[in-house]
Amino acid sequence: MIKLVIDMEGSDFGNKETTKACLEFVKDYKDVKLILVGKTSEFKDEFVNYSDNIEFVDAQEIVPMEVSPLKLLRNTESSMVKGLNKVKQDDLDGFVTAGSSGGFITGSTLILNRMKNIQRAAFCAPFVTKIKDKQTVILDIGASNENTPEELVGFALMGSAYAKTVLNIENPSVYLLSNGSEKGKGLKNIVEAYDLLENEKAINFKGNCEAREALDGTHDVIVTPGFEGNIFLKATEGASKMMNDLIKESFKRSLFSKIGYLFARKSFKVMKDTLNYKKTGGAILLGIKKVCVKAHGNSDSYAFYHAIRVAYLMAKNNIVEKIEEMFDEHDGER
Repeated sequence: MIKLVIDMEGSDFGNKETTKACLEFVKDYKDVKLILVGKTSEFKDEFVNYSDNIEFVDAQEIVPMEVSPLKLLRNTESSMVKGLNKVKQDDLDGFVTAGSSGGFITGSTLILNRMKNIQRAAFCAPFVTKIKDKQTVILDIGASNENTPEELVGFALMGSAYAKTVLNIENPSVYLLSNGSEKGKGLKNIVEAYDLLENEKAINFKGNCEAREALDGTHDVIVTPGFEGNIFLKATEGASKMMNDLIKESFKRSLFSKIGYLFARKSFKVMKDTLNYKKTGGAILLGIKKVCVKAHGNSDSYAFYHAIRVAYLMAKNNIVEKIEEMFDEHDGER
């Protein structure tokens, strides 16, 4: 049975949406046990019919969005810290939260610890692409600001392992995010990482990728330093929102545009479903000894359900062991 700890209080909506998500998940997956950490008196009664698949841990405090490492570790009564400690103490499979990103990265790293041979953990996100149900794995998207060429090689190994294990891509293509597709483009760490990855037999390295091509559906894994990756993430989110707003406004301008929408709405529904980020489940912290998934802070029950599902699939497919095997293969080729 897969055992996952769920931070019920980190969401912008409190435990309302997380409760709905957990209820739906235990209905759909019988081989999972969810340990729900939070203000248990507010949601405990909702799970009376699922006692075999649910456990409760009471926690009355919530980690603030901005928190220092010291304050985080001192906040032992928070749902996030209690949850992470529960994973470690009981040797459980993973942790899911919609809470503070900084707290999540710090807490996961300090409490659960990095895997052996991992120089730096990476925040990884499966991005939707223009091809329906095809995702592109991009890492790091903000776990750190600066990364060495050797750390970027580590990200490539972890991203490739994730794409193979969770997305079922047999031989995932791996690219470096840069300002040009030619070898030699980019800052010094990108150029040096390119040279290292060219000789890396454990992965299928294909060269550089420009940002405008990243989500065309032909790139399986894209590696980037955390600072650039976080900018790419937020720019993509902003562009997507802007396009959505412009499309809505364009169809409201006149009676004829409204009529036009009636003829085109089926096509727009397909597009909306293709670009629905909620199905990706948020971001994953790779390189930690346990499965760690960070849902969007504004996740509704649908998005949070998929965050739990990503954690479940990672645990069921032994992602931690697969990453260790990838690094063992990498070290054996040196």
